[in-house]
Amino acid sequence: MPRSAVAALAVALIAAACGGGDGDGGGGGDGGGGTVDAAACGLAELDAAEETVEITFWHAMARANKEWLEAATAEFNGSQEDVRVRLVEQPGYQEILTKYKAGLGSGEVPDLVQAEETAVQTLLDSRSTIPVQSCVEAADADLSDFLPRAIAYYSSGGALQAMPWTVSNPILMFDRTAFAEAGLDPDDPPSTLAEVRDAAQSIVDAGVARAGIALRIEPYVFEFLYAKSGETYVNNGNGRDARATAADLDTDAGLEIWSWWDDMVEDGLAIDTGGQPGNFDHLLAIANGNAAMAFEASGALGTIRAVLESGQYAGVEIGTGPLPALREGGGVPVGDGALWIPAAASLEERGAAWRFIEYLSSPEQQAALAVAGGYVPIRTSATEEPVLVQRWAQDPAFRTAYDQLLSGPTDDATVGSLIGDYQGVRDAVRDALTAMLTEGLTAEEALARAQRDATAAIVDYNERVGA
Repeated sequence: MPRSAVAALAVALIAAACGGGDGDGGGGGDGGGGTVDAAACGLAELDAAEETVEITFWHAMARANKEWLEAATAEFNGSQEDVRVRLVEQPGYQEILTKYKAGLGSGEVPDLVQAEETAVQTLLDSRSTIPVQSCVEAADADLSDFLPRAIAYYSSGGALQAMPWTVSNPILMFDRTAFAEAGLDPDDPPSTLAEVRDAAQSIVDAGVARAGIALRIEPYVFEFLYAKSGETYVNNGNGRDARATAADLDTDAGLEIWSWWDDMVEDGLAIDTGGQPGNFDHLLAIANGNAAMAFEASGALGTIRAVLESGQYAGVEIGTGPLPALREGGGVPVGDGALWIPAAASLEERGAAWRFIEYLSSPEQQAALAVAGGYVPIRTSATEEPVLVQRWAQDPAFRTAYDQLLSGPTDDATVGSLIGDYQGVRDAVRDALTAMLTEGLTAEEALARAQRDATAAIVDYNERVGA
């Protein structure tokens, strides 16, 4: 089918997904990314192509990760003559999704796109991508080496819809120097929220920092705090058993988490650094000695290391630990990005996109990315690559997120949630948290508001897609 025809079909489908219409709205993400058909991958067409096939890849990599991607892509392009990849950097994941949906109307979509975990249900409902499972079958690829939880997150309807790639999860980052000065063991960081409070009290009492921890109002952290505490975020098995129809925020465990956050700020043990997108004041608080701990995605570790190694913030030594939760022993889902193949791409372009996916997800490249940026390697064999073995031995902080992703049970909470209007749910959480910390709402009142507004966003989306 010509690209223009595919684009016309896709825009009709995305209209149903995002603005009303008669989409089927099936449960558990079964809006679907298309039928699994090995021929749809286009490997035969790629092999038959007489000229080099050029593809465009939209990505949201920045700083150390961007530098790695540019070098890796240049290496790929120079290693063979069948495929040439053109990188197009986008400002962020939300901008990618917005531009992608807009591009479906004009056919201005890439041949490969990096989208974060929150986009899964929306992309499934758009029916504008082909399942990566089609390429897995066409290439007779073996997924047994891949981390099960990463594959599970991006699977729906029994098929892998996108290839997990830049996988991360939030971890505890702290200044080892400040811990030692406060009489805390840097090799035994707090593993529960109660222990974080105790450590923060020790830091403040010792005069090491103005507060123990800097807390940014970041909704994704709450998603992982719920999961690590064994809690789902939305109903119907986190949207896996059937399409999510309501939030699961206002629970006893949820109230414990929200109350902990509120009390930490109220008691002066935590600094509230606000919820402005792109705000890194929580990390700057550690760098400037105003706090000793923060929650941050592991994918930022490479950039943080680069800043510190440049000579800025002398004396700060970053350590990491698993994300603390209400209790020990829980697990986390994957976060961050995966690789999707748009159906608007021609068959040979789809085949070319898969070849690049194979390269990016190879053990060698996954190990190199983990070293460069702090992402979690998605393949067990990547952890045996000498470059990563050496890095983890020299700097165990880079291994924390990998071990955390393997820890705990794999269940509804840790596989992760499928939500249509994921951003709407995050906005509801952000607004309620902000109101709790700046408008005097109690934790109970703020949590009730988040539950109400998040459910409203879910219901509104489902009505628009006809679910």
